[in-house]
Amino acid sequence: MRMVVKCFNFYLAQLVLFAALSLSSLASADYSEHPSAQALIDTLVSEHDFTVEQVKAVLVEADTQQRILDSMTNAAEKTKTWTAYRRSFLSPIRITQGVKFLAKHEQIFDQVEQQYGVPREIITAIVGVETNYGGYTGKASVLDALATLAFEHPRRSRFFTSELVEFIVLCREQQWSPEQQLGSYAGAMGMSQFMPSNYRRLAVDGNGDGQVDLFEPVDAIHSIANYFVHHGWETEGRVTSRAAVSAEFDTSVIGKSIKPNRSVEDLALAGYHPQDQVPAERQARVIRFNDADGDEFWLGYQNFYVISRYNPRSKYAMAVYQLSQSILSAAKDAG
Repeated sequence: MRMVVKCFNFYLAQLVLFAALSLSSLASADYSEHPSAQALIDTLVSEHDFTVEQVKAVLVEADTQQRILDSMTNAAEKTKTWTAYRRSFLSPIRITQGVKFLAKHEQIFDQVEQQYGVPREIITAIVGVETNYGGYTGKASVLDALATLAFEHPRRSRFFTSELVEFIVLCREQQWSPEQQLGSYAGAMGMSQFMPSNYRRLAVDGNGDGQVDLFEPVDAIHSIANYFVHHGWETEGRVTSRAAVSAEFDTSVIGKSIKPNRSVEDLALAGYHPQDQVPAERQARVIRFNDADGDEFWLGYQNFYVISRYNPRSKYAMAVYQLSQSILSAAKDAG
């Protein structure tokens, strides 16, 4: 028996040592020499006029962060039930802070609503969900996050490699030191949590100071509105409707995508009935939330899909919408 215990302890110690050595070698990996780095280097040299030395000087500063990979695996949208997910974002304090954010930036929202047609409560809810109204914009190294996901996350390597390219170009444009920029575990930055490609193309200098600074509220508010317009926001369009279902509803119309694909009339024939007045020809998508408290069915329209361009999960888009409505209601009650 003692021999078995000793063997087991030795085996366990070997596993711990192997894991520690693996993580150590992973963290100290030189991405400038990574087999997959050459394509990234070639892109920056041929399309953005970097030198090989300049790109390698950036990549050598990046470290692999296991916690970044863990965070991607354990994202709340994947692990939490709809009830738990909703509760985490529609807390009383987040609603109260949202009301204060609306009031503080009232004049900016007046201008933005007129210019872009995106409601202030939706923009406020995005800032509330993404960064708690700017209170937490992320403490991860953006360079480490993007390099880790580009080189160590096979399923999404292509996307994050592209974002790493965009980030390196963005740092040159903004005269940033790449290793000093902080953001989310996915590499998003600022109050609006824009990925580098969106920062470069859709961020707006809202206050006219000659700089685009998404850590500044005015620029962030304008930029979120511009982002929504870019993705097809419909001014004064519906976002979603709660749906009642017939006894034998057709589950085949429920897919993974959130993009509207059928008319409300067709969905009614399939057993999904909106609980408010909606034109029969309007395009929608059935959204189903499975939960221990019972399934919920909703119809998501174009604007629901636009919200999901921030995060392609139906839980996320619905939490943003419901938070926006709670903030709007509380603001009206406050006078």
